Amino acid sequence: MRNLIIGIVVLSGFLALGLHVFTDNKNVNVINQAEPAKEVSGAVEVGLQKGDKAPDFTLYSLEGEEVSLSDYEGKVTFINFWTTWCPPCKKEMPDMQEFYEEKAEEYDAEILSINITTNESSSQIVEDFVKEYALTFPVLLDENGEQSKTFATITIPTTYLVDKNGIIMKKIIGPMSKEQMVELASSVE
Repeated sequence: MRNLIIGIVVLSGFLALGLHVFTDNKNVNVINQAEPAKEVSGAVEVGLQKGDKAPDFTLYSLEGEEVSLSDYEGKVTFINFWTTWCPPCKKEMPDMQEFYEEKAEEYDAEILSINITTNESSSQIVEDFVKEYALTFPVLLDENGEQSKTFATITIPTTYLVDKNGIIMKKIIGPMSKEQMVELASSVE
């Protein structure tokens, strides 16, 4: 009986030590992820935090054209993740279209609207949605869900504001209004 108790105590000690090491390593990773980008040989670190270089990507548009984020360096870019069935996404689309038509040129801005196509029943639904809302900004299809994972998109809509050098300035969770987009675009130098 005494050996059993000693064994349980020793095993508990190992488990506690393992949990402590695991938790400490996890905290280090979280802290490192939350730090602003560091300059590495004159280049900014790629990441998702404010000050990081946004990860580049290439996706296909509804028209079948390859579109890369790097194509839009030199422009203020809104990278917007959404689905057709999401009520807040539906709410923001008319405002995004108004901003695109009325203010995008003034602020040298672009919208890259990335549909999380893995969460849709078909790409035809996306095409129908774009026609219904008369969207004229680029709509890209994340057919494998890779970019929504890369950009840690858990809640939709989620938008990243990227400056003219490809640096993340802000992450917006939830729908944006035209006024908010104007304010955000005007805050980027």
